Amino acid sequence: MGQMTRLMVVLCGVVLLVGGAGVLGGCQGGVSDKKIEFIDLNRAIEFYDDGLKDSEAVLFIDVRNQERFDAGHIKGARNIRVNEIDLRYDADPELLKYDNLVIYGENPGSASARAMAKRMIEGGYNTMLKTRVRLFLGGWVVWESSGLQFEVNEAAPEGNE
Repeated sequence: MGQMTRLMVVLCGVVLLVGGAGVLGGCQGGVSDKKIEFIDLNRAIEFYDDGLKDSEAVLFIDVRNQERFDAGHIKGARNIRVNEIDLRYDADPELLKYDNLVIYGENPGSASARAMAKRMIEGGYNTMLKTRVRLFLGGWVVWESSGLQFEVNEAAPEGNE
């Protein structure tokens, strides 16, 4: 058992050295699910409404691929992929200007959304004084099926022509 543990520690170290943090499930830099603030649809709507009143109150971050994002996303959301959050540098000042960063993926089981929340927490977007990162568990499917506001990018293909 001791050798296996040492092997995992060495593997985690190698993965971190080559810039692949998070590739192995146990190498998340100590960020566990307990550090994530999970929110439900009602809380996501409250954040959305706050954003309508103050443009810097909230940013919804959609982690889905560009094609899915273009086909429909929460109005005002930005499409940011997990690998775009570089842990080698300080937190992005463009994202830090928002009081709340609400991350969502395709559905309630979105591993990408959960990975993004952990990566952003590890990257310093949350501080001891401020919880900025939140994970909307319902994801896009819950938002869309609830009939809430969303937008489609103009460049998105419309059906099969």
